[in-house]
Amino acid sequence: MALTKIIPKIIHQIWSGISAPLPYHFNVLGDTWKRDYPDWKYEFWDNDKMNSFILEYYPQYMDIFARFPYNVQRWDAIRYLILDKIGGMYVDFDYESLKPIDLLINGKSCCFALEPDAHCQLFHKKMMFNNALMLNVPGHPFMKKIIETVFSEKALKYGVDPKEICVMNTTGPWILIDLYEGLTECEKEAVYLIPDKYVTPFSGNQAGLYRMGKLSQELEDCLEEAYAVHYFFSDWRKDKM
Repeated sequence: MALTKIIPKIIHQIWSGISAPLPYHFNVLGDTWKRDYPDWKYEFWDNDKMNSFILEYYPQYMDIFARFPYNVQRWDAIRYLILDKIGGMYVDFDYESLKPIDLLINGKSCCFALEPDAHCQLFHKKMMFNNALMLNVPGHPFMKKIIETVFSEKALKYGVDPKEICVMNTTGPWILIDLYEGLTECEKEAVYLIPDKYVTPFSGNQAGLYRMGKLSQELEDCLEEAYAVHYFFSDWRKDKM
């Protein structure tokens, strides 16, 4: 399949709704993307819509999707399928848009948000990027590589405890980083890692302080060049399933 050259103007956000309705504060953050991208289509994905999508377009993956031990793995995995089939921008509900990132992604076909150096040190990684903000054209080779790895029996056989390690290494950021580092230099050129100062200006600790209203010049300086802010709510860590 020939790749389109421009990332489709579609924003995707996921909230399954199986355990609780979308919280008010996430609804407010979600509205910032509608505000800053008025010419982009907005798609909200609940549990029924996600299941119907897989059954229609990726029925070969439905069995593994259903067998993931944790719900968050399903929410991770579905976003890769959505971007593979439809393309556009996927963004978590704990992200706030400050201004459109059109200039950052101009001419790009696949993008991921880098995380601050503090996270690299915390997790002993050379680099950190996540799946909370991603953009790509439909059918991008790197997204297909992610899907092949995530929807595999090997992913299901990974130990379930502790939960965070299981998720990070099977459907979350760490498996993405491993796959990226395994690319050739030519393949890496087709994946744009958006600098953290633009889309992840706060570390997790800084985001917590900012959410509590504990403002400082340091935090204000972090926002100087930011187009978006990730607040790292990480509610999935509290959920047993």
